[in-house]
Amino acid sequence: MTTAPRLIRFPPERVLEDAAFGRGIIPSRLYALLLPVWEVEIRADITEGEDFSLIDRFLERGLRHGGLHTVDELAAFFALDRALVAQAVRFLAAIGHVEESVGRLSLTPLGQRSVDDDVRYVITRQDRRKLYFEALSCSPLTRAHYDQDVVTLLSGESLERALRADRYPRFTPIYATSGFDRAALQRLVGSKDRARFNLPVALDAVESLGEELVFLPVYLVRGRAGLLVYGQAEAGLAPDPELSELCGRTPELLSALDHEEATDDADERVLKVARNWLRQRGFDGVAPEQDDDGTWSVSLPATAFGADGLPVSRIGTYRMAGTRFFRVDCPDDTQRKHALLKRLDQNLGARRQVTRQEAEELVARLSRQLRLEAPTLSRLLGGAGRTGLSGLEAQLTRLEKEQR
Repeated sequence: MTTAPRLIRFPPERVLEDAAFGRGIIPSRLYALLLPVWEVEIRADITEGEDFSLIDRFLERGLRHGGLHTVDELAAFFALDRALVAQAVRFLAAIGHVEESVGRLSLTPLGQRSVDDDVRYVITRQDRRKLYFEALSCSPLTRAHYDQDVVTLLSGESLERALRADRYPRFTPIYATSGFDRAALQRLVGSKDRARFNLPVALDAVESLGEELVFLPVYLVRGRAGLLVYGQAEAGLAPDPELSELCGRTPELLSALDHEEATDDADERVLKVARNWLRQRGFDGVAPEQDDDGTWSVSLPATAFGADGLPVSRIGTYRMAGTRFFRVDCPDDTQRKHALLKRLDQNLGARRQVTRQEAEELVARLSRQLRLEAPTLSRLLGGAGRTGLSGLEAQLTRLEKEQR
């Protein structure tokens, strides 16, 4: 068996929890998809913006506003060593900020712009770099997708490994229906929202050296009220707003999902997986139930959880069955309250910088998930102490002290 590589930091069950209880969507399906992305290698003259060093800033301001035109004048005015000033001027000339004519120094237009904007602009000629466009509509990807330590764009062997995996989630590639639109490159080059799309200050003489189709792993959660896309670029467990909007307005993608749902006997699969899961744990007398919203759940007695049974933190969580899923529930209020404390300890106990607002938002979300009225932090503090959850107790104690 080829195990599916962990392409997204959060397991699909956690994604479903966030969609259902953090975003208010009633999930009906979760798809593991590989969205097509055009990786475009370009060659261009690149203008980057950097911070000035202290001496360089003063020297350029002296040339721009101080009526100074020689190394000797600059050294005398700023009370600097002449050799140091001469070395700095040579560097500024090398990056195109300073020029000399008939023994007099002056700023180039690039240097003047740098002084006026208080940004040291540097031009690199014939620079080569890669830009990324999702291939469904040729829209540029945002800056977060350029972090190679976080985002994995699949091609070649890594793509083949993902496609060979026979354990869920099995990632399904979505293929582009047309080639790269080079007009999209020109639109991006002219964009004013440069930081958002990981662009330098300026791109000139842009030439495309080639485009390659690569694939971005995402989870797509579909519900009655729309869909949410979870990828790798978000800092925490949260949907990607741009990719969610893109997928929601792409007819080819939605048609493919509709076709799969129409031809897939999903309810039978959920029932089969749920019954097997129950049987393996000795709950032959429990039957899966379909809720009013169409989702499935299994309701286990309080005795099913504890030291000799399932972890109490399993209450309220999802189990995957293909693209569908079922929830593990318990009618016992006491066990659900224990589950709330345990989940809070898992999420808050080891963290040191969580804010009160973050803690209260987490309590509210988990309470919705466990069908409980959200308790106050002071009430939870008492529960953490009684159940020996020392990490959670310390965290809540700190938050209560900060409140006072």
